[in-house]
Amino acid sequence: MHREQRRRAAHLLDEAGVELALFSDIDSVRWLTGLNLSAPALVLFERGQFTLLAAEGSAGASAFGAEPGCAFVPFVNYTIQQPIDAPGRLADALREQVSTVAGTSGPVGVEEKSLPLALWQTIREALPGCEPLSLEGRLLPLRAVKTEEELARIREGFRLVTVGHDAGRKAVRLGQREIDVWTQVQTAVEREAGKWCQMGNDCIVGHRPANMSAAPLDYEIIADDSFILDLSVVVDGYWTDSCATYYAEQPTARQVEMHNFVEEALAYAVSLIRPGVIAQDVDRKVRSRMAAGGYEVYAHHTGHGIGLTGHEAPRIVPYNQEQFQEGNVIMLEPGIYIPGVTGIRLEDAFLVTADGAEPLSHHDKSLP
Repeated sequence: MHREQRRRAAHLLDEAGVELALFSDIDSVRWLTGLNLSAPALVLFERGQFTLLAAEGSAGASAFGAEPGCAFVPFVNYTIQQPIDAPGRLADALREQVSTVAGTSGPVGVEEKSLPLALWQTIREALPGCEPLSLEGRLLPLRAVKTEEELARIREGFRLVTVGHDAGRKAVRLGQREIDVWTQVQTAVEREAGKWCQMGNDCIVGHRPANMSAAPLDYEIIADDSFILDLSVVVDGYWTDSCATYYAEQPTARQVEMHNFVEEALAYAVSLIRPGVIAQDVDRKVRSRMAAGGYEVYAHHTGHGIGLTGHEAPRIVPYNQEQFQEGNVIMLEPGIYIPGVTGIRLEDAFLVTADGAEPLSHHDKSLP
C-alpha cells in the first residue's frame, strides 16, 4: 500500500534533516497512504514512522495502520451526540500525537499552503519554540514518477475511458443536446464500473461561441457540427484524461482537413517524447507546427501530467524547463478552434519509457 511512495518521502526528509513533518495537502495524504481519503486528514511523520490521522471508518485506514512503519489514529467526524467539528477533533488528535514526541530537534516540516493556522498553533503549543520548514511542493517531483501500483489504477481508468468514448461516439446525433450525450457517456462508464464514478471534463458542440472548453448544457447538435468530448474518469483517486472529436454526419471537407492536421500534430508530439527532453521544447515545436499549417495556435497547454489530480507535473507549457523522466504519465492534446463554427481536439495518454512513450489511452479518434 504505497510503500515505495513512503520510502521516497522518508529519503527526501532524511536528506533535508527533518525528523518531524506534517503533510496536510490532501493529495499528499492520498499519495503517502494509497487511500482515496477526503479532507480533513493528515499524515504525521516522525523519525521514519508515518501516522495517518483521519475520520473513523475511513476505508482502508485500518489496513494502512497495519503496514510496517505506519499507524492510524481515528477521530470522530460525524456524530449526533455533539456538534459536528471534524477540524477541531483532528486538532485534538494531532495534539495528543505531538505531545508524545520527545527529543526531536530541528524544524518541523509543513505544507504551509494547506496547513490551517489552528493546526500549526497546536504544534507550537506541544513543541514550544519549534520553527516551520517549508515542504510545499517538495512531493510533486516524486509524485510525477508513477509506480506500478499507481499505473494499475490509471490503466483501469483508461479502460473505462474507452467505454465512455464508445458511448459518446454513438450518442452524437443531430438534435441531441450536449447534456444528452454526456448522460449516455456517464451511464455507460458507471454501468461498466458497477458504481458511481467521478468524471469530467468537456462536452461541447462546435457551434458554441466559445467552443474550446465547457461543461455540457442544452446546446443541440446541428448540421455540419463537430463535437468535442474531453473525458476523465477517476479510479481510486487517480485521474485519467482523453479527447476525441465526433460528427453527427459526415464531416465537411474543412473539418476533415483540420482533423487530419490535428491527428498529425498529435503524432508529431508523441515522436518528441523521451527521457531527458525538456517540456517547453515539446510545447514550442508543436505550437510551431500548428502555426506553420496556417492555423491559429491553441491558447491552452500542449499537454500535462496526470495522477492524483487532473493536471500535475510535468506541464507541457512555454515556461516549463522540467525534463521528462521514465515513469511520467503525460497527456498530449493539440487542437484547432474556430469559435461559433467548429472545434477539433485529440488527446492521448502516454507512459514515458526508457526509449520513448507507451500509449495508455486507446479510444477511437478516427474520422467516421
